[in-house]
Amino acid sequence: MDATNSALAQNELHELVSYVSNKVKTLFGREDEPYVVVSPYRFNPLGAHIDHQGGAVLARTLNQYTILAFYPLETSRIVLHCHSGDSADKAVAFDIGTTDSDQNWARYAMASASTFTSLLPKVNGFSGLVYGSMLGAGLSSSASVVLAYLAALASANQLTLSKTEQIDMVRQVENDHMGLNNGLQDQMSIVFGQSQALSLLHMDSVSATYINNPDNIEAVRWVLCYSGFDRELVSSGFNDRVRECREAASLLDSHATVLGDVSTDNRTNQKIDALPAHLGRRALHVYGEMDRVAKGAAAWAEGDWSLFGHLMNQSCQSSIVNYECGSDPMVELRNIALKQPDVYGSRFSGGGYGGCLIMLVKESGVESVKNDVLNAFLARYPEKQDVAKTFVGVAEKNLRLHYTESSAKR
Repeated sequence: MDATNSALAQNELHELVSYVSNKVKTLFGREDEPYVVVSPYRFNPLGAHIDHQGGAVLARTLNQYTILAFYPLETSRIVLHCHSGDSADKAVAFDIGTTDSDQNWARYAMASASTFTSLLPKVNGFSGLVYGSMLGAGLSSSASVVLAYLAALASANQLTLSKTEQIDMVRQVENDHMGLNNGLQDQMSIVFGQSQALSLLHMDSVSATYINNPDNIEAVRWVLCYSGFDRELVSSGFNDRVRECREAASLLDSHATVLGDVSTDNRTNQKIDALPAHLGRRALHVYGEMDRVAKGAAAWAEGDWSLFGHLMNQSCQSSIVNYECGSDPMVELRNIALKQPDVYGSRFSGGGYGGCLIMLVKESGVESVKNDVLNAFLARYPEKQDVAKTFVGVAEKNLRLHYTESSAKR
């Protein structure tokens, strides 16, 4: 990503941190500076629906964020204001260990604090303000905000969480408290993110290797189109698809619990064809996507944008046909992108149930793609006129703790 865009993104972040910090000072009548956590969002150019099956994933963090400004408390209580989307200017106060709320945004804070109690007999809380730039956009705002809450709790209790601990605690929040049977890619993408490299996330070892940006990185940009349709995985078919993948794995190999565990000898076309048709399609998607991730890593290293974009298009097509996910608006948005000559490739972020379409775009065509894709989509869905938007995604760093204006400028 070019230096001008990166500098603009950092200036916007500094302004956002300043805004949230000043707002929390006003809310709690304090003059001292709060602690601030910056937790970026993420997207995965390749690696759709395979992290929960043991597949590696390609990931980037980007310049959309959760910002949490807070003051540590010496009591087991959290007082939290929310300034985000439909939850703007709402507030909740609860004792740590409480998990029941009719406000979905508050449930994530409660679940994060409850999970933290496994580390200490008494957990100190905090008073703060949480801000999210794009909720429900399929960019892992939920993993981002949970990581921010965990960072604040760690700070309030003078603990340092390892990357592995952060990743597993997010899993506990989403699996055990929120009822979502997802894998690790969202939180791993954020915890391991780097601005000058694409992350290759290894689910089996909970680690990452990095593919440095090639010399011709300036020739492309990431352009994202937010559909205006929010993503909600728990009420979608997400959990059903996870269950179907596991069922396919057990039928292919009695010793396997996920498709990544199935031995190579049992991954043949003949054995996949013998599965019930819908389970065979799930297996075809997972194994095809694993292959596309490997090819995509090599294409990124070489700066082969045509091949990388082609793999993204294949990924999205397989998600629709073999994995059978994707809402009508998202499929329509993807079909619009396919007609754009300056788009190398595109695929869903958010599983296709809502959220964003990610596009790898020629640098020279960014403005035309932003305008043409959005206008064509709004012509089909005019009710999203005030919420749908396109924007350039600038690569970001990973989660930062105790971020301040002064430290950011040093």
